[in-house]
Amino acid sequence: MYELITNWELLFIWCLLMAIDIASGYVNACRHKKLASGIMRSGIYKKMLDTLSVVAIMLMQSVVSYLGIAAPIGPILIGAFCFKELTSILENTADRLPRVVQDWLEVIGKKV
Repeated sequence: MYELITNWELLFIWCLLMAIDIASGYVNACRHKKLASGIMRSGIYKKMLDTLSVVAIMLMQSVVSYLGIAAPIGPILIGAFCFKELTSILENTADRLPRVVQDWLEVIGKKV
């Protein structure tokens, strides 16, 4: 039972991060006068694909658990999606962050 609650909490956190990412991206685009419906639509499509991926991950976690294999596949992968959303939020707010964080984001952008 505890694992199920943890998974739902993790999903809730991911949904909140996704909403913050969408809002920060919108505000950033408005601020720089680069609001474009095509770019926004593309971003929403990517979020939909991420959501379908997370649903598939959770279904596979249920199957693996049903088979008696205790592997935290779902929480690990959803944690990766949370990290992805957090980095996107940081990118959207990069010019408002301290210079050290901006440099860190540049290094990550070049490495990835």
